[in-house]
Amino acid sequence: MKIIVMGAGALGSISAALLHEAGHDVALVARGSRAEHLRANGVRVEGLAEVTAAVPIVTETTTLSDADLLIMTVKTFDTEAALRQLAHVKFGSCLSLQNGLMKDDQLAAAFGKEAVLGAIANFSGAVRDDGVALFTVNASITVGEPAGGVSPRVQAVVDALNGAGINAHTSADIISTSWSKLIIWAGMAIVSTLTRQPSVRVFSDPDTAMLLARIHREVQALAEAEGAVPEPMPPYSSAQSLAATDEAEMLRLALETGAFFRENAPLHKHSMLQDLERGKRLEVGETLGDLVARGKRWGVPVPTVEAGYRMIVGMDRIRRAAE
Repeated sequence: MKIIVMGAGALGSISAALLHEAGHDVALVARGSRAEHLRANGVRVEGLAEVTAAVPIVTETTTLSDADLLIMTVKTFDTEAALRQLAHVKFGSCLSLQNGLMKDDQLAAAFGKEAVLGAIANFSGAVRDDGVALFTVNASITVGEPAGGVSPRVQAVVDALNGAGINAHTSADIISTSWSKLIIWAGMAIVSTLTRQPSVRVFSDPDTAMLLARIHREVQALAEAEGAVPEPMPPYSSAQSLAATDEAEMLRLALETGAFFRENAPLHKHSMLQDLERGKRLEVGETLGDLVARGKRWGVPVPTVEAGYRMIVGMDRIRRAAE
């Protein structure tokens, strides 16, 4: 399979290296000092996989013409600029491992709805100071047709990922699966970033757990307004976690999730909190801001989400202006 990976951060580097080593024709689009490092040293991955791959590094996208698959891994706020660089390239299929739901609309606007595959990533890592991509979580990449069902091209992508050592599976309802992840992601993004606390602590304290429960319910209402049927997804261990409507029950389930983190991932920190601690720009507008916009579009109140969004986007703007 001929694959272009856009973005050479942790997810892009890991995906490109493992797919290349599995025999696929992979090009990794990178820029600046990161591109120079990868050309000089190869794409080095450690952790759940150990490999140094001689992946072709592309800095001038005008040299690209076509590919079977595009994998987008840039930060959400860089998406429009990245897509402009690829506007001339013909893709059989494209998918994004980014957070939120806006990503698929952006891909459709750039390459046509028929080219887009839905995808969510419970798959992560970090680029160390020495340039090595540390592969830390390989739970799953889930892929599906936005219109529903599992097509041959979805199966081909999933087979390619699994063959490269990246756990992947199909979803016959990728829209609902995507919303299910976002319900969890949004609550953790807001509460962990504002409190600057790891996941186990925000789920274990009754007041922060209550905020998580309220955000959870607001985003679930948005999902239902768009026709999605949310499904249970880790770290929520209860089969009723996405069906509860009573706030006391939502709180109980959030506290139950705190026990899950204590046992399974006591050091886990949300990706937005990690970016804040590293002084990086936060992925706010295209994720939480998009949820606020969808709430207005559907007439679904999301007051807790909006309050969290405005505090975080303001904090991020003020912080970056002072640098």
